[in-house]
Order: sequence, then C-alpha cells, then structure tokens
Amino acid sequence: MKHLRHNGVLVPPPHAGRGLTIRVRGKTIKLTPEQEEMAVAWAKKIGTPYVEDSVFAENFHRDFSKKLGIKVKPGDVDYSNVLLYIQEEREKRANLSKEERRRLAAERKAQREANKEKYGYAWVDGVQMEVANYTVEPSSIFMGRGNHPLRGRWKEGPREEDIELNLSPDAPRPPGNWKSVVWQPNAMWIARWRDKLTGKMKYVWLSDSSILKQKKEIEKFEKAKELRQNLARIKRHIWENIDADDPRRRRTATVCFLIDMLKIRVGDEKDPDEADTVGASTLRPEHIRFNGDGTVTFNFLGKDSVPHTFRVKLPKKVVRNLKEFTENAKSTIFEGVNSKRVSEFLDEVMSGLSAKVFRTCYASEAVKKSLEKSTVKPEDPEYVKKYVAKMANLEAAKVCNHRRAIPKSWRSSLEKKKARLEALKKRAKEAQERLTLKIEERRARYREMLRRREERLEEMEKKLESYQRLLLERKEQGRPVKALKKRIALKRKAITRQRQSVRKLKSRHVEEMKRMRERLKRLRQRYRAAIEKLRLEIKAQRETRDYNLGTSLKSYIDPRIYYEWGREVDYDWKRYYPKALQRKFSWVEAEENALMNLLKS
Repeated sequence: MKHLRHNGVLVPPPHAGRGLTIRVRGKTIKLTPEQEEMAVAWAKKIGTPYVEDSVFAENFHRDFSKKLGIKVKPGDVDYSNVLLYIQEEREKRANLSKEERRRLAAERKAQREANKEKYGYAWVDGVQMEVANYTVEPSSIFMGRGNHPLRGRWKEGPREEDIELNLSPDAPRPPGNWKSVVWQPNAMWIARWRDKLTGKMKYVWLSDSSILKQKKEIEKFEKAKELRQNLARIKRHIWENIDADDPRRRRTATVCFLIDMLKIRVGDEKDPDEADTVGASTLRPEHIRFNGDGTVTFNFLGKDSVPHTFRVKLPKKVVRNLKEFTENAKSTIFEGVNSKRVSEFLDEVMSGLSAKVFRTCYASEAVKKSLEKSTVKPEDPEYVKKYVAKMANLEAAKVCNHRRAIPKSWRSSLEKKKARLEALKKRAKEAQERLTLKIEERRARYREMLRRREERLEEMEKKLESYQRLLLERKEQGRPVKALKKRIALKRKAITRQRQSVRKLKSRHVEEMKRMRERLKRLRQRYRAAIEKLRLEIKAQRETRDYNLGTSLKSYIDPRIYYEWGREVDYDWKRYYPKALQRKFSWVEAEENALMNLLKS
C-alpha cells in the first residue's frame, strides 16, 4: 500500500449507570457504572452452566472484588436487584406495541447505516474497501473455549487512548484521543490495541471481500494446489530425513510426517495462561501411548480445546523416533522444533511451503473427491445437490478434525424436524386421499349425468322412430304429412343437439380427469420432494452433529472446487455459501485473466 485513509474505529460508549445495588453478606452496596456493568453481565449468566463452573465463578468474583474494593466469593453476592432490573427491561421490550417495535428497529437500522458510512470503509490507494468489523470489543466476561484457565475473568474493552491507528502520512488524523498513529504499508490492519486481559494484540482488519484480502486467499489456495502437485517429492524429502544424523533435523522431519499423516496443526508453544492445547511440535510424552500391536495412540487437546484422538499404524522408523524422543524429553517431545523451523525445512523442497498448507490441501482434496464420487445429476433437485455439498464439506471438517460440543438445542431441534416430517407425511396422505376422493366423486357425478343424457337421447330416438312409422302410415292412407314432417325435422335437430351434448360431456370429463390426475401427480411430487428434503435435512443434522462445517468452508476449502462442480451439475455455488463468504470469495467467478491480474497486482 502507498496510501491508507479511514475514519478510525467505533468505540462503544462507557456503560451508563442505572443506580443499581447489590447485597454483599447482608450489606447493601450502590454500584458505580463500572461495577454495575460487571454485575449486569454476571446476572445475565445466572441460570446457565457457566455460573455452575467453579473456575468461571471464582475468576469473575476475584476481578469483581478488585472493582468493588472488598473481597467477595461466589455466593457472597445477592444480585436480586440487578436481576429484577434485567427482567423489567425484558418485559418492557416484550410489551412494546408493533408500531413502537418498528420505530425502534428503524432507528437502530439508521444508526447502523450511519456508523457503517462513517467507519465501515477505508481507502487503499484511492480504492474504497470495506472494513471487517469497525466496532472494537466492548467490556465483557471472557468466555474462553474449552477449559480455558481465564474463563470468567473480566475483559476490559479498549478506550480511544488504548488504540493505535494505521494511516499513511498523507491521511488526515480522525478526531479522537487515539494512543498513536503509525504507518505500516505492508499490513492490512487499520487499528490495533493490546488486550488488557491476555496482553495479546487485537486488530481491526480490512474486510475479507477487500482486494488485498482476496489476493491473500488466492495465493493460499494456489499454494495448496502447488503442494498437491509436489506432494510426492515433499513426502520423499520428509522420509529421507527421518533417519538424518542431526537429531534436530530428525525431530523436524518426524513432526512434518505427523502433520502430513494426521493433518494436525504444527502447534507452537503458548503463553502460560492459555488453555493446554497442543499440536504436532508441542506434543508431550503423556500425549502418546505405544500399543502392543504396533499402533500408536495420540490423545491431546488441539486448538479451541478440541480433543484429538488417533490410533494409527506408523512406519517402524517413525515409531523408533517417537520412542527415542519421548524417552529423552524434558517437556515437549520435539524440543527445538517450531513452526518457523518446520517452514524452513519444507522450504528446502518447495518455496513458501508451511505446515498450515497441508490442511488446506487435504481439506480441499477431500471435498473434491466427495463431490466426484456423488452421482448427482443436473436434473436432480436443488436440495439433493445442497445435501451432497454439505456431505463433502463434512469430509473436510473430518480431515481437519473440526469437532464441536454437540449444541444443547441439537436434540430438541432434531425432534422438531422429525415431528415436522411425520406431520408432513400425514398431510400428504390426507391431501392425496381428499383429491382421490374428489376424483371419484367427479367420476360418479359424470356417470350419472351421462346416464341421464343417454337415456334422454334414447327416448328421443324412440320418439323419432314412432314419428317415422306414423309418417309412413299417413302417406299410405293419403293423409296430410306436412306438420308431421316438420315435427320429425325438429326432433332430428334435437337428437343432434343431444348427441353433441353427450360428446361434449364425455370430452369434458376426459379433460377434467386428465387435469385432476395431473394435479394428483403434482401433489404427490410436491409432497414427495418436501418429505425427501426434510429427510435429508434430518440425515445431515445427524451426521454433522459434532462437527463444525463453517471453519473448513471459510478457511480450508478452495471455493473453486464447489464452483466447478456446480457448473457440471447445474448448481449455483452461492446457494451453499453464506452471503459473507460469497463476498469473501467473489473472485471465484472472475475470468482466468482477471484472476491472474489480481495476483500480479
């Protein structure tokens, strides 16, 4: 970048106090706005499993003690007054009239649009680009993931004076008491601050849909494709160094072998206050068990405290290395090996290759194979194609071990869908029975009408015959026949009209039966499709219950795979990707030369 201009970031205003109170060991304490903000945040968690977590509760009340100036423990504080305030606010919102709800919603929308207009864009070298999340984090209780040791701690949000802005020297400084303004032309952040709880830097980035971010995405997926093309050579490089004389090189090669085979992260060392999660390079002896049958069991917590458990058959040389490194380990098995060392080792055979590219490569490959194996055809319904797309996504999530705790609402959601399915089947049966009965009623009514008309026709024909016999008799008798002939002519016309009426009735009935049978066919098809669609939704929910598909879709699967498959089976890839990811991967539909130009720019 040569130029970067923006209006800073939106910092939420401090909590406006309501004059709430708490009781601590029987004594009433009026809260300051800062104390009240913490009390309200805690009270909103009451009734959830979080407050039953002793670590969560103790961490929060330790920080609350500092803010109160007195020591309190879980159970010392009576939050009744705060809970009453929360309940009253909820009831107030619930009792709003429709007009008032619409008015408030319109005000919120107008405010959001005004905020986005002011803070939601940056200008990079004169080009307007979206900012990903221009509102900085407000103060809140730190939730953490898994058994994070800091869960429950109070996480103070940054103020303007804590925030650095990234602006080119020619850009005007946005109004505000900012900590400083710096210029980092090779970075894509527009604001940053140091988290007051963890000490880590937090960033506000350009949106994933910005040209700069899209360029990075394309480069990532192109690197994964390059890895796929050179995989045999890279595997050979790793294997040749499993026996290296240099112990550090052997350790590095063994880490790379595990990354490649188990598709796990490299796992650099973490800060002491982080959850005990590890990767290939940070495995400890307790994470590995050598089994009597020649297999090795790995059992550890990966990123986000997701359990990784593998029982795998490994080559003898790899097992030998693992045993040797485990026996000599002081802490981690692969001492001296980190992501930088792994990247340097892999760079020897393929420039720019790092450990994380393996997961992108294998996740994308899993999706591609799954889609290729599917028998879906262009004429198949959209819901079938979506199911196939989701199952391919699941394969990528399995490769990356993107496990999740089964959502609490999962079972009830599944039961609701199953109940909907049964209700749908019942409705389908009843609707078909009603229409079938209607067809039978129409057929019976037709038969009755036809019978009456044909009887009438038969009577008319008999009458005509009697007139004709009478005509012959009168002619033989020499009597006048003029009036009788006229009567015969009229009767013939009436018979002709009656015959036409019968033919029309038959024709109308044939057409009506055809329409009703078509209607019954469409009804069956519609219900059959709705039932099958819901069945597939239930099946997908069962199969994906403990997997997070969003992470792999967002970060590991090359979207061009879905795009190309979609073109083959007449399915728009955007029907599967959420709108945010459609914007992120908008480059997918660009023509080849436009893609290359984006990479070169």
